[in-house]
Amino acid sequence: MEQEEEKNIIIEFQRKVLQEANCTAEMLAYLDEIDDDVFREYYCICALDGMTVEEIRRIDSIAVQDWRVKIKHIKEERLNFLENMFVPNSEMQKQISELHDKAGKVFQETEELRITLNATLQQTLDIQKNALMEQRESYQNSLAAKEELIKERDEKIQSLVNEIEQNKKTWQTEKKTLLLQLEEKKSSDDDKEEQKEVPSKKENSVRDVTEKKKRWHFFNKEEKKSKEPDRFIETYLAGDTFNEAQKEFLIKCLEEGDTVEEMKTYASASLTPAMMQRLRQVRKKRRGQ
Repeated sequence: MEQEEEKNIIIEFQRKVLQEANCTAEMLAYLDEIDDDVFREYYCICALDGMTVEEIRRIDSIAVQDWRVKIKHIKEERLNFLENMFVPNSEMQKQISELHDKAGKVFQETEELRITLNATLQQTLDIQKNALMEQRESYQNSLAAKEELIKERDEKIQSLVNEIEQNKKTWQTEKKTLLLQLEEKKSSDDDKEEQKEVPSKKENSVRDVTEKKKRWHFFNKEEKKSKEPDRFIETYLAGDTFNEAQKEFLIKCLEEGDTVEEMKTYASASLTPAMMQRLRQVRKKRRGQ
């Protein structure tokens, strides 16, 4: 009972496999008629290989005395069927050979084309690479030149800054020196004035008159005898040390009574008339104190 049930399971499995392989109903019905399990299994394999039901009937109709011989015969028929299906005949072989030759030529031409394309592509890449390298080198040279220009500009700026700082220090030093000279000159003039003072009011009056004559009438005959105008001309008017505006200012100071020695405390070619006037006023204020 169990063997019969197992047999039915195998037959049902074989039917499902044949149905999945799209075998005809006639093929299924014929195989159901085969009682021998071994023969039916071989015929199922032949059906799956593509044999028709007529070819299987023909094989099964051959009478043999031994079942081993029949199985051998089924294998031989199946092998012949497969050879006829997959091994081409001479005409087909010729066509295949021609197709193979054409495919070989196409492959060769394709390979040559591929080699040519690769060579062209490589050449293009080399040209682009060289162009990029030249562009990079040019950019680096340009960048280096710009950096050199920037460096030179910074050095010039630094040099100008140093020069300005040096001039500033020099000017400060000269300014201090000038102030000291003015202060010393003021002290010297004050000492001279004190030494020249006379207790007598009469002598002071005579001295004042004399000083006024010297300051306001230096063009008179008596003043011409003095060397003060000559010293003034030699010191301030001769040469190009002072410009016209400075000379006019100094002449005015001379007319107002300043001596050449007094002018030395504020007369300078590097000062404007306004600056010299301010120094002159400072000197007079200090003398007044």
